[in-house]
Amino acid sequence: MVDTPKDGATKSTRTQPTGSRRPLRRHRPREETRALLLATATNLAIERTRPESAKLHNPLADIRIADVLAEVNRRNPDEKKLTTGAFYQIWPDQAAFQRELMSHVMDEIATPGAGQIQALAFELVADGKAPEEIFRQISEADFRWTSASPELFLALGLGALAPVDMVRDAQAGANERYVNETDHLLSILLRYARRRLKSDRTMEDLIWAIEALSVGYLLRSRTHPDIPKRTDTNGWSVLASAYLGVVHAFSEPLPEDTEESETPS
Repeated sequence: MVDTPKDGATKSTRTQPTGSRRPLRRHRPREETRALLLATATNLAIERTRPESAKLHNPLADIRIADVLAEVNRRNPDEKKLTTGAFYQIWPDQAAFQRELMSHVMDEIATPGAGQIQALAFELVADGKAPEEIFRQISEADFRWTSASPELFLALGLGALAPVDMVRDAQAGANERYVNETDHLLSILLRYARRRLKSDRTMEDLIWAIEALSVGYLLRSRTHPDIPKRTDTNGWSVLASAYLGVVHAFSEPLPEDTEESETPS
């Protein structure tokens, strides 16, 4: 006897029309899932840093004032505890604090080791060292001092990820000081080396080219610290050779009949 379903009931084993059958959901393999999640997370991170993003990502947003206050109080247990009231007497909101924090970070690394570099350069000039040797020593010394600065790497990360307008505003003063101090030093060293900028290049061109070179090697040194330090048969590091190459690419020897002071001022 055939078992007939009661009115209104449907046997689970009854075959449904082909057109209404739900497609079988494919079970995604673990490694495929891993790749999908990583790719999607990467795309989200990129989208949040694009200038056209509806809500620009600010890496400093993770620095909450409550955490800063707690850390200040922890480090200064014998002093009166700071509260949010003290914060709001200075900044109207978290966003204003983050903007000033960005400027502070950029100011901290505006001219890292500038005083030491200038003192070293003038000492080498006073000792009558060859211009190429001076460029070698100051490039390597500058790299040692800046690579030891955690603030510098923080600033590089913020410059790459924070909203463009915020970075531009924060760096305005820092960039001006950096250019002025570096201009002064390089102008002296070029005169000492009896060189001058090429007619179609400016000191600012040279300064930013050197900075781009230095930043590139600083970032590479985080994963491959040996790369900028590799030396040739004369003891010159890769970094120093590249630095001198940039200086020579943007400048030219002075004509023989040109008089230039060789004394730092």
